[in-house]
Amino acid sequence: MDDKSVFSEVEALRATRTRPVLSPAALEVHVRVVDHLAHSTRGAFIADDVLDTLAHGRVTTMAAIELSLAGWWRRLDGGYVIADQDLIDALAHGAVWRRVGSACRRMWRTLNSETVIPL
Repeated sequence: MDDKSVFSEVEALRATRTRPVLSPAALEVHVRVVDHLAHSTRGAFIADDVLDTLAHGRVTTMAAIELSLAGWWRRLDGGYVIADQDLIDALAHGAVWRRVGSACRRMWRTLNSETVIPL
């Protein structure tokens, strides 16, 4: 997920009044982790070593503490379980539609190129 998409998701989360107030850094880490989980087969579990590849260790540590205190993440041995299944599902379905849209655009360009003779 590119930075623009991450920050638009962060702003959407900040606008939701039913969610607890979290720092922008914690929300950014949360969105990046959820995006990573939406494209993997690991379910809702993020390992500590994978978490540190998504952001700097100090940032992820503070974000993990903040998100755990808010109830969004739960600590397990070796990582965290993300409780925000709605966002995981939304980003997973969004990724599918982005791939379908990309495939359709490629097909449209091919069909409209000079290599295809219309019947």
